[in-house]
Amino acid sequence: MTLYRYMEDSDVHVIDCAGRVDLEIGLARWKTVQLELEARPIQGPWRKLLIDFRGTIWASEEVHMQLSAITRRDFGLNASNTAIRVAVVNHRWSGLISENERWFASESDALDWLCGH
Repeated sequence: MTLYRYMEDSDVHVIDCAGRVDLEIGLARWKTVQLELEARPIQGPWRKLLIDFRGTIWASEEVHMQLSAITRRDFGLNASNTAIRVAVVNHRWSGLISENERWFASESDALDWLCGH
């Protein structure tokens, strides 16, 4: 699977973060994704973004925290940006992050939440 794919039928942007991720790789990936998001007009009240961390191997927990802080600040993936609805698929957590962000154990549950609103 590639880093980014767009599901046209449901207007969902999917980011697969599989592989080893250090700070440089993580920032390069977000810049690529940002260009993809900007290339497509928003259909509806918000962008629907599914981020899959199931295959991610973080260089360190510190890198994970740094990238999280940077993406929340610089890429707008945070509770105060209601223009983006984010579903995060992972093996560690599930549940509510904020009104526009949730963690899920499976991609199908994440897609149901993204498209059901």
